[in-house]
Amino acid sequence: MASKLLIVGAGGFGRVTLEHASRQFDCAFVDDGQAVGAVVDGVEVVGGSSDLQRLHDEAGFDQLIVTIGNNKLHEELYRKAKALGYSFPNIICSSVYISPHAQIGCGCVLLNNVVVQNGGRVGDGVLLNPGVEVHNDAFVDDYALIYTNSVVRALAHVGKRVRIGSNVSISNNVNVADDSDIPNGTTL
Repeated sequence: MASKLLIVGAGGFGRVTLEHASRQFDCAFVDDGQAVGAVVDGVEVVGGSSDLQRLHDEAGFDQLIVTIGNNKLHEELYRKAKALGYSFPNIICSSVYISPHAQIGCGCVLLNNVVVQNGGRVGDGVLLNPGVEVHNDAFVDDYALIYTNSVVRALAHVGKRVRIGSNVSISNNVNVADDSDIPNGTTL
């Protein structure tokens, strides 16, 4: 029997995550904007964020992944779930390349064609959309969200809770401050 995984957020990113997670886990959604019992892409919404304790203690869920785009709330939910005893697997699409000399934290989602090169580091709870590249010795810090086809070049540092839009290039050695919001198409 597959391990049970709660996916927090039944929106677009949560549904895409489900496509990959369901190959390995028995999944259910937690979403504050959906009614308990609703079915999203064939998977039941079993509660909201206030139900995490009950779902852990009574329903046997012990693993969780957060797929919402509000990075401060994203971090808050991970901290709450950790205190309740959840663990956080990584959901990694089969087309992802991770160098054997790279480091990936826990609770990350890496979608189609993501590349993390030699010496690249990805912190905890990071969401990387299709086509994102983290070049050699670059660091994407905890709870960051990077949209499609963006590149973090060599030795760059993306701070905590940063949101990077699509088609963004973070140049070599650039430091992006915590909580920054980088618009689509930007070059830094």
